[in-house]
Amino acid sequence: NGGLIFPIFSLLILIIITPSLVFCNSDEVRALLEFKKGIHEDPLGKVIPTWNATAVATASDLDSCPTSFHGVVCDDASNSVVAISLNGLNLSGELKFSTLIGLKMLQNLNLRGNNFTGRLVPQLGSMSNLQILDLSDNRFIGRIPERIHDLWNLQHLNLSNNRFSGGYPTGIRNLQQLRVLDVHANELWGDIGVFFSELRNVEFVDLSMNKFSGGLPVDSSNVSSLGNTIRHMNLSSNLLGGKFLTADTLSLFQSLVVLDLGDNMIGGELPSFGSLYNLRVLRLRNNQLYGEVPGELLATLIQLKELDLSGNGFSGSIRGINSTTLEILDLSSNRLTGSFPEFSSQSGLTTLRISNNSLEGSLPSEWRQFAKLSKIDLSINNLAGRIPPALFSLNLRDLNLSKNHFNGAIPFPESTTVGEFLAQPVFAPLESLDLSDNSLVGDLSKDIGLLGRLRSLNLAKNSLSGHIPNSLVNIDGLESLDLSSNQFKGHLPGKLPPNLKLLNVTYNDLSGTVPESLRSFPPSSFHPGNEKLYIPGDEGSPGGGSNYVSGKNGHRGSKSSIKIAIILASVGAALMIAFVALAYYRSQLHGSSKYNGATTGRDVKVRRFTRPSLFKFNAGPEPSDTSLSFSNTHLLTSNSRTLSGQAELVPDFVDRAAAASSTSYVKPNLPDNPIVTSARKSPPGSPLSSSPRFFETFEQPVTLDVYSPDRFAGELYFLDTSLAFTAEQLSRAPAEVLGRSSHGTLYKATLNGGHMLTVKWLRVGLVKNKKEFAKEVKKIGLMRHPNIAPVRAYYWGPREQERLILSDYINGDSLALHLYESTPRRYSLLSFTQRLKVAVDVARCLVYLHDRGMPHGNLKPTNIILAGPDLSAWVTDYGLHRLMMPVGVAEQILNLGALGYCAPELSNASKPMPSLKADVYAFGVIVMEILTRRSAGDIISGQSGAVDLTDWVRLCDQEGRRGDCIDRDIAGGSEPSQAMDDMLVISLRCILPVNERPNIRQVFEDLCSIAG
Repeated sequence: NGGLIFPIFSLLILIIITPSLVFCNSDEVRALLEFKKGIHEDPLGKVIPTWNATAVATASDLDSCPTSFHGVVCDDASNSVVAISLNGLNLSGELKFSTLIGLKMLQNLNLRGNNFTGRLVPQLGSMSNLQILDLSDNRFIGRIPERIHDLWNLQHLNLSNNRFSGGYPTGIRNLQQLRVLDVHANELWGDIGVFFSELRNVEFVDLSMNKFSGGLPVDSSNVSSLGNTIRHMNLSSNLLGGKFLTADTLSLFQSLVVLDLGDNMIGGELPSFGSLYNLRVLRLRNNQLYGEVPGELLATLIQLKELDLSGNGFSGSIRGINSTTLEILDLSSNRLTGSFPEFSSQSGLTTLRISNNSLEGSLPSEWRQFAKLSKIDLSINNLAGRIPPALFSLNLRDLNLSKNHFNGAIPFPESTTVGEFLAQPVFAPLESLDLSDNSLVGDLSKDIGLLGRLRSLNLAKNSLSGHIPNSLVNIDGLESLDLSSNQFKGHLPGKLPPNLKLLNVTYNDLSGTVPESLRSFPPSSFHPGNEKLYIPGDEGSPGGGSNYVSGKNGHRGSKSSIKIAIILASVGAALMIAFVALAYYRSQLHGSSKYNGATTGRDVKVRRFTRPSLFKFNAGPEPSDTSLSFSNTHLLTSNSRTLSGQAELVPDFVDRAAAASSTSYVKPNLPDNPIVTSARKSPPGSPLSSSPRFFETFEQPVTLDVYSPDRFAGELYFLDTSLAFTAEQLSRAPAEVLGRSSHGTLYKATLNGGHMLTVKWLRVGLVKNKKEFAKEVKKIGLMRHPNIAPVRAYYWGPREQERLILSDYINGDSLALHLYESTPRRYSLLSFTQRLKVAVDVARCLVYLHDRGMPHGNLKPTNIILAGPDLSAWVTDYGLHRLMMPVGVAEQILNLGALGYCAPELSNASKPMPSLKADVYAFGVIVMEILTRRSAGDIISGQSGAVDLTDWVRLCDQEGRRGDCIDRDIAGGSEPSQAMDDMLVISLRCILPVNERPNIRQVFEDLCSIAG
């Protein structure tokens, strides 16, 4: 019994002491324990186990500060809590900051890198001793209280990467001690000029990825005190406009080291930077700047380390780059001309990008000065000549010379003899090599196998010949191999690298049988082209079915079949020639009889040897009543952007009576042949029905002449300064019809300088009046994002039929084409990694739009363009419902419903209007299409009857058959099935009822977690 006395006595002492501690002895401990109640999860076990009254009660001094609490720092002199540092512990919960008000001496509150949520409260302003407040990388929400500027001693304020919203409060001038201000990646807004006029003595400012607007400060008096101290200024990814800083204002920022104004709408020419001797990083990407690149940025006067001027309108030539300190140089996507620039004898460059310009001439043969260069991108230029062999002796990791005019053989280093031994050539440690779309010839050297670090090799669209070398198998890490559209012959290698995920050898002259090791790749990796290449078990390949003749073992009567086919083809060709001749004769006869003398001496002729113009305004009498009145009914597709340009089978709501009474007329030069629909065939064994959703198209431009009694009476309005042309120049621009939608007809127009635009000719009777139209289109024009096709201008003509929207032309094909292209395919089927990337890209675009209160409103696969070698997703046709009257909005939503992308709440609304949550629904349907490769509009038959795509996926999920939904071309591969399953779950969440549906940011973050 004596052994029990001491433990019982200790327990009684603890019970007596603990209440007195908690309720009487320490207000600070009580505050900390109240704060702890908001922490719900502590995966590392650092806080919840140590923040308890027992730990304090067992301490030697019950009045001491709770130093045993993890992350709590105490001041010995005042016996008070002066710091709480819980950063990077992955804690989660909803915090109540009001519980900390009792910590009067708190100087440092660091909660960075957790999953906390909650709101800032005005009472925080009473913690006057606070010097550091870091709440970054959490999920805090709501507005930033104005009283935060009562923290007189605050030196470091970091609220970045949260979900704070609303206008940034005024009064920041009160924080005289503030040195660091970081609020990037929130949803804050405000006028940047007003904001900067209040800043004092700050050294670091990061407002990027918010909604700040207005122009940069031009009055030097507003930034004089700030200019002396600021070293780092990042205002990128906002809505800033106006002109760039003047030379006088810029010269005040003597201490500036980093200046990032990328992804805004800042225009004008750049002033001299010669006075900014401390500047090391200058990022001005994706703005509307123009003129020549200031020479001092490329010289030794300023010791820049990074210069990014990509995505602007800079012009002229770059004669020389003498800087020895530049490490990253990006001049891509401008209008630079001339030859490849000369560099100094010593260069510290690690990254060089001058892609998508108009550089000409050849590359220099000497590259020894680039000892540190690891990335080169000179794609999409007019460079020619031979590729310098020296490039393959550098320490390059990425080399992209695609879409140029290089010729000759690929100059791989050759083996050399050292004494009696043969020394293998030394190759660059390349991980990505893209030489596609050039004029390269010759064999592919077996030494390609020495590029052991390659992960991506693209040699497509050249004239390479010979055999594909077996040495490719030595590149163990190779994941993507594209040798399509060349002249390779012979057999495929028996083995290729084991990690290969994407293979394309179509459009060559390969023969024999596809090796067993390569039969896991889809037939689209080998065909079309390669007529002599046989895939065992594939009916569509030579020898696999009745469509092919296979030597002596071919079908009986093959020779007779060939003779019959030749006869039928000859007869068909003769009939076609006769038909074309008759059509030409009739068009000439009809045109001369109809328009002679009716156009004041100007004959209207069919242009057969030049590309037709978009529209022409001709003064003169109106054509006779027998001519075609303007209506989108007549503007059917022609030379389309594949599927995005192939018109969808949607109801035609054009008011023919209104169109017939118009005084504007159109004479489209269209083929007399009727347009034939072609159904996409489902894969064998698929329950998917055919989908006759897309038109087959003819590769023939459309001549569109618009006759108006008021020549050039309309007005062309520009939404930025990156383009400059007249209505007359636009009227002369060669044009091709891309497609038709519920809004109107889409054209590709090429201006004199070669710049390509998409021109959407809006349908009659849909758009708002001029004042409202102008107001809304300017809001749409504010949207600037690397993956969103920007709207550049609009034209408002004197007739109701003349309403045009002009935006950048994206050179690519739609997601719908990549998913549903029928054979013969021009593209390999998308891998799961590529599909996931598309989903992430689109979600990122929607986050940008939604953060700015802009629903897309018309989201579907035909409005998603995949461009570039990495198939980056571009979003088009966003926000156009804002330009429409209610009848136009209703028609757009009806069209979405017919195609399967309309949210249920819109279908049931009396006055439907696109919304952010409706975009999430449409996105969820698209993710389902990406994973299943089944169209949203298809009816799928199964055991439970005929259902649409969303119901079918729901049913598979309920029955535990998610795997049955996944496209067989990716389900059987080596890519992670769990990631596919997780992605399907995200799509199901997107189509939940509107009150349960997540927002797009949550969807985006979930997709990013899958992508890693």
